[in-house]
Amino acid sequence: MMYAVLLLALVATVLGFTSGPPVGSTYPNLCTDMIPTGHNGGMSRADDTDNPPYTITASADEYMRGSSLTVTITGTGGNQFEGFFIQARRADPARDNDVAIGTFSSPPATTQLLTCHNVENSAWGHSNSMTRSSIEATWTAPAQDEGPIKFMATIVKGVPDRDYFYLNVMSSQISFNATGGVTGAPTQQPVTPTSGVVTPTSGGPSHSRSVSVTLALVAALLASFLSIHKY
Repeated sequence: MMYAVLLLALVATVLGFTSGPPVGSTYPNLCTDMIPTGHNGGMSRADDTDNPPYTITASADEYMRGSSLTVTITGTGGNQFEGFFIQARRADPARDNDVAIGTFSSPPATTQLLTCHNVENSAWGHSNSMTRSSIEATWTAPAQDEGPIKFMATIVKGVPDRDYFYLNVMSSQISFNATGGVTGAPTQQPVTPTSGVVTPTSGGPSHSRSVSVTLALVAALLASFLSIHKY
């Protein structure tokens, strides 16, 4: 029995984790350093780690409190990938940038939402060994100002190159917009002040009174005219 357990552990170490990033107590540092120790002991065999053939893009270059962005991971130059593990991190070096920020949602099939730093859905990763050329999900910002952020990922190329992976694949910086709330919230239109003069509509009580006053005035003028010019 002991040999079977050791064999399973060895297989996991050699082949990596096809069921997804093993976050949790077994690998307590994974959520912070994002190093896939199940792949060649965490040492990548790729010789182009400074120029990863993958990009991370967001649907906007700024976010607001509670707003949502679409985040996309794409292989460039025909490259595909099998495994990935992504979080949003603070970009300001003066602040703690080792914890995940915000939450993910709407994960496609063959991917999963993960709990990091005791926050559910704060990370997103693969859930099987399927190869992909592009994949996307939704990220929602927290209710507080986190300053500028970046999306950071570890991406594993996959079979037959499971030991070829890329750390710290980064998106462009996304700024915080402090002037707004949730993206798409209705905007109240300004009210144009009136002059204070009420224009009555036809057929209403004010219109009837106006007609009566006008007729009475005409009758009085006519009577006065006749009294002056009578024979």
